[in-house]
Order: sequence, then structure tokens, then C-alpha cells
Amino acid sequence: MAVVPLQKSVVITPERSPAPAIVFYGGLYGLEGAWLVHKIPQYMQQSVAFVLPRHFTNDCTACLNELHSQFAAEKISSYSLCGFSRGAIEVYRYRDLKSWKILGLVDPSAPTLGGFDDAVLDSQSSKIRCVYWVPNWGKDGYGGRVPRFAQHLRDLKVNMKEQATEHASMPVLFFDVFHKELMT
Repeated sequence: MAVVPLQKSVVITPERSPAPAIVFYGGLYGLEGAWLVHKIPQYMQQSVAFVLPRHFTNDCTACLNELHSQFAAEKISSYSLCGFSRGAIEVYRYRDLKSWKILGLVDPSAPTLGGFDDAVLDSQSSKIRCVYWVPNWGKDGYGGRVPRFAQHLRDLKVNMKEQATEHASMPVLFFDVFHKELMT
């Protein structure tokens, strides 16, 4: 396993091949890129290729190209796309870029905060894996947008765990809950 800082992303190459790959966008205030390395369990870093964009504005294709420069595309068994907090907007944006195995939402921003409709992922709802704690988003949940989106996900009956967890600890919870699916 190697952690490789590159221009657009931090790439973690696993010991295993073939391996699944996960593009994992982080959030605001430096909660992205290298910060995420320490939120990923060691056993996952040894078995999964990770692309951790250094900033949520970094283009997903450019980040995937960096992954492929370190871990050949033919060594990748599947791709998943995840977003923590503000990084979830990039899941909505890049939802159709590849045939993603899993679309991970980690205490996500509501789609409407990024100019998308709450129904943006409805056609791929079976792929959604989510951890959420709406109170992390403040008393009014950004004008009710976050509680409304959480209710939308509940109505869709997506695979979602709601648990009182500090916002910055949500990536750890996500990996605890969904690691088996992400590693196959």
C-alpha cells in the first residue's frame, strides 16, 4: 500500500489487485484530500484504491487520470463515488460519469445547495449508501433543505444509517457501516 500525493488528489494504491476503486470527495475547511487518509481504516487502504481529491472543485476525470497513473485501470474491478459534506455535491454532479457501483453520501449537503433537485439521484437510488445526522447541519438545516433531503432519502428507502455522530467523524462511521460493500 502506498499513499501518493499528486497535483489534484491523494491516491492510495492497495496491495491487492484487482481491487475496487473509490473516488471520495471531502468537504469545506480542509476536510478533504490528505485529511481523509486518516479516516479510512488501514485494512481498507490495503484492499481498495482510493482517489481523494485535494479540493472539492477538482474535476473527477482529472482525479481518475491521476489514479490510473499510479494504479492501472485494468487492475480496477469496480468504481464507487462518495462525497462527504460539501463533497456530496460532486456525487450529484458526476453521477453519470461512470457506471458507479456505489454512490456514497456521508452527512451530505442537500442537492439544492449545489443547484440540483432533491431527486437528482432517484434513478440510481439502489446504489446509494448514506450516513446522516441532520442536527449537524444547524438549527434550521440550511433553510430546511437538509431535513427535506434526508426525508426524501427516507421516502426512497435508500440504505441509510442515521446516527448521532459529530460531523467530522462521519467518514469513519460510513466506512464502519459500509466497508464490506465497498471492498467487494
